Amino acid sequence: MPPRKPKPAPDAAATEDPRGGRTAREVARHLRQQIQAGEIKPDTWLREIRLAQEIGAARSAVREALRLLEEDGFVELEKFRGARVTTPTLYQMFDLFEIRAALFGLMARFACFRASDADLEEIVRRIRTMLESAADQTPRWRVNQGVEIGALISRHGNRDAREIMSASHRKARWHFSYLGLEDSGAVGPVDDWRELADGLAARDAERAAGAARRIIYFTQQEVTRMVVAKGGKPGSNVRG
Repeated sequence: MPPRKPKPAPDAAATEDPRGGRTAREVARHLRQQIQAGEIKPDTWLREIRLAQEIGAARSAVREALRLLEEDGFVELEKFRGARVTTPTLYQMFDLFEIRAALFGLMARFACFRASDADLEEIVRRIRTMLESAADQTPRWRVNQGVEIGALISRHGNRDAREIMSASHRKARWHFSYLGLEDSGAVGPVDDWRELADGLAARDAERAAGAARRIIYFTQQEVTRMVVAKGGKPGSNVRG
């Protein structure tokens, strides 16, 4: 009989732990949510064995999850020590919002070019409803509405652009939570949100893109202001 071909090694990101059924991506999502919520603080060491026991996942799944978190910039891996939750610096935050401004403007352009009339009407309706209701809602609601609207706009980009936007969004939500911006209601200037809605409604790509970028720049300024108010310096770690 001919020798059997060896089976390919399973993908750690997709393999379930026979004990707890947790995949690496599920473990990464769980840890990411804890970091974003401030339940796991910056500079905390994440030990593979302890996490596997607490979460109920295989060590291989935890190891792959930490690698995924490193790719997103949430942790730094150190040989023989484990993973340490990173602490944002003002430079990192500032640069991230520069990237997000460019991407959000790009997504607004894509929406003008590619979205159906029904999709654009839904986005415009959501923006205008948010602006009309904002005064009667909580700051966290206003932030979440802005995030959801951004997601609706972003889905019209190509896959590569969406993946980049998604990664930057995950990092930005961590910064928002870390600095308490989710409780400040900083969704951007009202006039620029209105301009974004009008630009999308008219399929005016330049108008919509400009407004989208200004919304993110506003948030960038808010983040910088809060960091400086806490005594932060450009290259130093930001303390919540």
